[in-house]
Amino acid sequence: MTKLDFKPITIADRDTLRAYTYAAGQRNCNFSFANLAAWQPTFKTQFATTSDALALRYYFSDEMAYMLVVKNPSDNAIVNVICLLLEDAASLGKPLNILGCEDNMAEIIKRHFGSQVTIQPLRDSYDYIYRRESLASLSGRALQPKRNHTNQFRRRYPNYEYRTLTKDLFPQCLKLAEVWRNKGYHENPPEYEHDSIAAEKRVMEFTFDHWEELGTLGGALFVDGTMVAFTYGGPITPTTFDVCVEKADTDYEGAFTVINQEFCRHLPSQYIFVNREEDMGLEGLRKAKTSYHPEELLSYNSLSFMKGAEYYYLVAGNEKRDKRETCEWMCRQYGFEWDTTWDWLTNLHINWPLTVKALDQDENTIGLLTMSDYSIEEETPQIMQDKPSLLERLNLFSHTAVFSFIVAPDRKGSRLNYDMLQCIMPRLKQYDYIFVPVLHHLKTHEYWKRWGAVLFYEDADSKYYLIANNPAVTDALKEQSKP
Repeated sequence: MTKLDFKPITIADRDTLRAYTYAAGQRNCNFSFANLAAWQPTFKTQFATTSDALALRYYFSDEMAYMLVVKNPSDNAIVNVICLLLEDAASLGKPLNILGCEDNMAEIIKRHFGSQVTIQPLRDSYDYIYRRESLASLSGRALQPKRNHTNQFRRRYPNYEYRTLTKDLFPQCLKLAEVWRNKGYHENPPEYEHDSIAAEKRVMEFTFDHWEELGTLGGALFVDGTMVAFTYGGPITPTTFDVCVEKADTDYEGAFTVINQEFCRHLPSQYIFVNREEDMGLEGLRKAKTSYHPEELLSYNSLSFMKGAEYYYLVAGNEKRDKRETCEWMCRQYGFEWDTTWDWLTNLHINWPLTVKALDQDENTIGLLTMSDYSIEEETPQIMQDKPSLLERLNLFSHTAVFSFIVAPDRKGSRLNYDMLQCIMPRLKQYDYIFVPVLHHLKTHEYWKRWGAVLFYEDADSKYYLIANNPAVTDALKEQSKP
């Protein structure tokens, strides 16, 4: 694998980064280029790219973390970049921590890295996403209180004026931000160890200095020639706009509500959604953002990997399997003859809906779990004579079977076997039951029972278990066990 080459974000990197964030369509406010560039000096943000992914590395309260954008978030694309991140973090002597990871990507990563990764929801960082038209019109019963608020402001200040934010207004914005700070209308988030207020001032100054290059848009509210509110932001995707900053003098009651509405009214119509960012766990801010009835709370997670994570999983279907490698593993594990095993794989076990391969960081196979759609009677023909009625009942249900489940000798006793099955289990829920044949001499009988496997038949060679996903299968087994 090619190593990631990280470098600091600069204004000149706008088109490079947007090629990823726009293509991925992720509406995370952290992926707005206006935010990435303006906060770069504070977080020392760097980026690296592959053909599929944009990786961001930064420092938050002196701790190193990553964020991730994947253009086409397939399992393989995500696994590949996670392996690169693991290598990068290890080269710096750090564990891999990923912040701002949305639920769907977190689930894929968990499926492929199992117990090596811990996922923790970050509720205080959830983004509030609204439909722009909803914020612009404030229509509907739920937003009646907001309409009342804006109407009161307009009656009180009938000569108010909304202006598009231009360079000549930037000094007034900085003065108003100072008024806001001095009046104590901020709450310093406790998780920020750096001076967040001073950092925000530097961010605004940077943004105003690079307004056009950042692609920023903004607006301001005036009463009798005095600026009483302003806001600005930048695009995250071609259809989602991020509101980065919003300030108002709250001596002018309703100023926040009106600047929000007017700005959304004047945004280009291409922006269907507006991301008003997180509430940072502040009760007042959470109440205010919730009161606008967001279209979506965009959930984020923190992913923490064990330092020196050793392996990951690839899940493939029948078309991607390596038959020769599977045959080698089965002969080595079970003592089978090569010709017989190869014949099984070629002529009988031809439909493998899913295969899990555990690979170490050098991409060597260290574990193999193969599912097959062969029937119970193909595995044990004797059952047709001993329990024909049970077989008839079971054949009414959909099923798949564990064909091989092998880990390398030096991995026995680890969580690898558990993780491999956990990795594939969500996909096996589509079947009514899972058929598990286990040779008598193997030591995995108790293991399968811990997964809920029930013994329903045995012959001279093996015991046969079922893991029921459909209660009707459990009922069928109970009925057949009655004297």
